Amino acid sequence: MNTEGLIPTVTSIGGGFFIGVLIGFFVKKIIKIMMFVAGGIVALLLYLQQQQVISVDVDKIGASSTFIFNSVASYFDKMTQTGDMATLGIPLAGGLSAGLAIGLMKG
Repeated sequence: MNTEGLIPTVTSIGGGFFIGVLIGFFVKKIIKIMMFVAGGIVALLLYLQQQQVISVDVDKIGASSTFIFNSVASYFDKMTQTGDMATLGIPLAGGLSAGLAIGLMKG
């Protein structure tokens, strides 16, 4: 059995998996922090509105959040259409995607 071609493939799968786990863990933590901050801002706005210090236009906030969501979604669509993962090769891309999934679940 020829092991010369097997070693780079195994290290590519392992390295991609490890990097994917780290990226998944990092992304999950950042999303939790962002949701905590956004919830605090919304709670503060609602409290100030209840105290009649400010007036909040809920329709404008809904329109703004929809615009932000659509912008982020279109950015991810553009990012997946470039085909950057295709240049990495199947072992690295497979290990990276598996590690990313595990990092997002376990983080």
